[in-house]
Formats: sequence, structure tokens, C-alpha cells
Amino acid sequence: MMKETAANYVFNFDALILGCATILLCLIIQALFVMLVTSKFKTGVRNLINGDRWMLAQVVFFAGILMLLISHLVQIYVWGLALTLFDIIPNQHQAMVFAGSTYTTVGFVTDPLPVHWQLIAVIMAASGFFSFGWSTAVMFLLSQALFPSEK
Repeated sequence: MMKETAANYVFNFDALILGCATILLCLIIQALFVMLVTSKFKTGVRNLINGDRWMLAQVVFFAGILMLLISHLVQIYVWGLALTLFDIIPNQHQAMVFAGSTYTTVGFVTDPLPVHWQLIAVIMAASGFFSFGWSTAVMFLLSQALFPSEK
């Protein structure tokens, strides 16, 4: 019987398929939150600034940032749920904490993944990396609406 090692799973098709399906769902979630923030919150901030309602514009600005943060929490939940539903990490709490640690690329927990599923951690980290970059760009757009003279 062959011992299970990481070398046996350099290319794990199951991890790739699940990872790609989950990252696609996360991109859809991110896109929906970005559309909400750019269409409603950016317009709201701009209208409030034009109406000299600077304090209320600040509140809407921070609400938009909060919505972007919520999008990341939802995506972490989706990753944790995928890990649990496919019995990769049976403990739901452990799956969510690992998903948060990996998605944010902080890596503060020990890797509980079976060897043949470790590729999914790389895909999860890439998902978070790109989603955070996208959110940063949107926050920049909101800032431009809040401080139009700084363009």
C-alpha cells in the first residue's frame, strides 16, 4: 500500500473542481456587493456632498465600507460551508476558522486539511486576495465621491 503524501496529490482534480466552483460563487457574491456599493452608496455619498450634507455623507461612506466587509464575511462562510458539506473538514467551527484564516491569507491556524485537499487552500487564498483587491478599488471610488476635490 502506498503511503499518502503531498507528492501523490500535486494535481488534485477534485480540489481543483470544488475550488473553481466555490471561487466562482465567491466572485458572484463579490460582484453583487460591489454593484450595490457602487450604485447606491457611491451615488448617495456624491448626492450628499453636493447638498452640503458632509456628516451624513460620512455615514453613508462607512456603511458602504461595512457592506464590502460583509461581502468578505459571506465569502468566508461560503468557503467554510464548502469544506463542511464535502466533508473535507467535518467540524463546522474548524472549517469556518480555517476558511477565514486562509481567505485572509493570515494563516493563523494549523492546516487541518487532508493531504489530498491541500490544493484548495491555495485557491481559497487567491479568492480572498483578489476579492480584497477589488474591495480596495471600490473603497477608493467611494473616497473620490467623498472628497471630490482630491481627484
